[in-house]
Amino acid sequence: MMTFIQRLASRAFLSLVMSVVISLGIVSGTMSANAATSAKNVSVLKSPSYVPAPPANGSDEYRCFVLDPKLAKSTFLQSVLIAPNNPSVSHHGILYRLAAANTTAAKTLDAQTKEPGWSCFGDTGIPGAEAFGAAPSSSWISFWAPGGNFKQFPAGTGMSMSTGDKFILQVHYHVMTGMKASSATMNVTLKYATTAVKQLKTFLLAAPIELACLESESGPLCNRDAAIADLAKRTSDKSLFTGAGLTLSCGGDISNPVASPVSTCTQRLRSPVTIYGSTGHMHQLGKSISITLEDGVSGNITTLTSQTQWNFDNQKTDWVAKPLVAKAGDKLRVTCTYDLKLRSLLPEFKNQAPRYVVWGEGSNDEMCLAIVNYVD
Repeated sequence: MMTFIQRLASRAFLSLVMSVVISLGIVSGTMSANAATSAKNVSVLKSPSYVPAPPANGSDEYRCFVLDPKLAKSTFLQSVLIAPNNPSVSHHGILYRLAAANTTAAKTLDAQTKEPGWSCFGDTGIPGAEAFGAAPSSSWISFWAPGGNFKQFPAGTGMSMSTGDKFILQVHYHVMTGMKASSATMNVTLKYATTAVKQLKTFLLAAPIELACLESESGPLCNRDAAIADLAKRTSDKSLFTGAGLTLSCGGDISNPVASPVSTCTQRLRSPVTIYGSTGHMHQLGKSISITLEDGVSGNITTLTSQTQWNFDNQKTDWVAKPLVAKAGDKLRVTCTYDLKLRSLLPEFKNQAPRYVVWGEGSNDEMCLAIVNYVD
């Protein structure tokens, strides 16, 4: 029987394109870089020390590492704390479940370079440990972003892990222009449930970004095609397909992209779910974000997350006071607004030419993402 997230991403083309969208995991050269401490129901894993090396003319790098919790039996995670030791170069980190059957594939990727881990712009490169596409809804475990490092899952729920499963920690490093890269690691503290709980899952809803240069701005990268080509150079060729995939999934016309300071996407639920919480994610040009659930019959709207003044340094999860039962036919919606005038105010954009902004994985690109936690 298809899961909730598989139903929403059932089109073959969409699955192919969306699998490259977010880098939203961890193979070190040696497994000894993993477990630091262990208690009865708590373990601490550590990613290898790594000095980011962004591509030429870029400032961002995505690197994946495998972490081994050495699970001798199936269990549930009750909480996850991801803590970077060097936030000056750490933009975010995403923890994925790596199924035991895919461990060999991860080791193969890790062995391709002498440095720990592997390059993973777009996705981890491992089937079933991806943000979108054919990824099972249980593969996204947790994340760290400024202000949102600790995830205590709601009482009676937990993230499922099976015997022999590992983690992929996908780290987004960002080295600002003129700054020297320095080594960074992340500690991942796991607390396991001691009683039976319901399996908590994650659904990702992303909206396409189309931000044209302001009238007062000009330059070659204000051309959309040129900006997308530049994005591919700075990050990955996969970014060439990202915008089209998001536009298609959100009901837009890929032959006629429309520039707007507002990005939104709505998905209709194909099966009932119980929603426990949500998190919004944007980058530096964000102004506001909201995540809502619309009743498919009455049209009544329930707000899950609302930041009328986006704060990049406060990306916390909004857990609902009482689990919200959503029916088949109800609509999840994410809406983001942006302010391009921030480019002239933020040090992050100093000495950077203005450009047309689309969905991108760089810190100076943009995202519009809803992360929704639920149980079937």
